[in-house]
Amino acid sequence: MPAAAANVRPATHADFGAIAAMLGDFMAQHHGWHPDEFRPTLLGFTPAIFQGWLDQPNTLHLAAEIGGSVVGYASSSSFSGFANDFMFARPGVHIAFIVVAQAMRRKGVGRALFGAIEAWARESDAEYIGLNVTPLNDGARAFYASLGYDLRNEYRTKTIREVRRFEADAQHERVPLAKR
Repeated sequence: MPAAAANVRPATHADFGAIAAMLGDFMAQHHGWHPDEFRPTLLGFTPAIFQGWLDQPNTLHLAAEIGGSVVGYASSSSFSGFANDFMFARPGVHIAFIVVAQAMRRKGVGRALFGAIEAWARESDAEYIGLNVTPLNDGARAFYASLGYDLRNEYRTKTIREVRRFEADAQHERVPLAKR
């Protein structure tokens, strides 16, 4: 199915149910890869929280639909750029989420969402678009590379202490990285 078959439009409050389901799949997949970092579900994601996301300035929330059904979602934001002693400040766009319903993957939905984000970035005079992807997500990494997204740097972390943030976490055993 070509990308043109997906209608990309601004996401609305009415899209909450479909988007919540796709984000739930995203969380479950990432929890499987990194149970020490990702919760199995998106806790506290309510219609009111989603409306708060939609109301944030300098953000773009997109829904992709095919046949009247929402099958993709993307959230991105523009910012003035990072600046430090080593880098020039560069205005950019950061993609927070891009999710496609499992049954609609590899059908042009992701490409259509990226096309709309890239158009918005150009209109915003952004110099680049960035996103994070886990090294374990080979499919997404290959997809992003096919769209021209390069690996520019790595962000590494080291856990120095384990912290339980909510009682719900007590249900899920944390497995130290060394025991995987």
